[in-house]
Amino acid sequence: MKVGVLFHDLGNLDTDSLVNLFAQLLGNLELDAKSQLKIILTDTFRLSYNLDTALGRLYSSSRDYLISKDLYRTSIDVLIEQFSVNDLQLDWLFVPEETYGNRFTHKNLRVFQQPKSSPWHDLLTEGPSDFEKYKVSALGGTFDHIHDGHKILLTMAAFITSSRLIVGVTDQDLLVNKKYREFLETVDERCDNVKKFLALLKPTLKVEIVLIKDVCGPTGTVPEIEALVVSRETVQGGQFVNKTRIEKGLTELDISVVNVLGGNEEDGWKEKLSSTELRKKDMEQQ
Repeated sequence: MKVGVLFHDLGNLDTDSLVNLFAQLLGNLELDAKSQLKIILTDTFRLSYNLDTALGRLYSSSRDYLISKDLYRTSIDVLIEQFSVNDLQLDWLFVPEETYGNRFTHKNLRVFQQPKSSPWHDLLTEGPSDFEKYKVSALGGTFDHIHDGHKILLTMAAFITSSRLIVGVTDQDLLVNKKYREFLETVDERCDNVKKFLALLKPTLKVEIVLIKDVCGPTGTVPEIEALVVSRETVQGGQFVNKTRIEKGLTELDISVVNVLGGNEEDGWKEKLSSTELRKKDMEQQ
């Protein structure tokens, strides 16, 4: 089953009541591990910081509800209409106003009252926009059992990139020390999942997948890259990449830090399901 929930005017959304809202909307649906939840945002974002915050709160609250129903593997995709999202062919679409129902093909439509509060964040705050600031950006990771944290990282990279996104995916040879490594997805599966998510998220973006066989991956050698997207816990890796580029006579990269990753619950998002946790669940189900 494929379910869409559309939000508008995020600046006035009561995020504290989101878990209850998802329970009200999804509670009577027969969701399972193969179901898909698509959260669609109609706001136009100017600043990556604001998008970062919104993604953290939406992924966190929707995952909280799904975990309460033991739906660890039900996929969540937060999609941004600003990225020209393709039609989603939904079984159910929940919208705050009936006119939004015309935007996506659906079998069932339901209008809900979006919970409002005093603005928790000014999503249209003034300041220099960093939407599509860079022509070519890069990021890297293992992307095993692609999960909410991976999707936040990929979304932030897509936001600041106008043309070409280079994604480094860690080669199997570098993963020998991972916990529950026998349950790691193959490198082909991991690459394919990244491609599928980015094609859904921002179909206009040119995506290149490169296997990472050393610490820097493509960021240490590709001269056209302008920015590197990292989580807060991997900022030092970005600094090492720049040191390597300088030694090779390449320009330094701007480091774009995804704040909600590697942070704490005060940021509104705490990783509920890591790749390690998902592999552990695979082991326990055997």
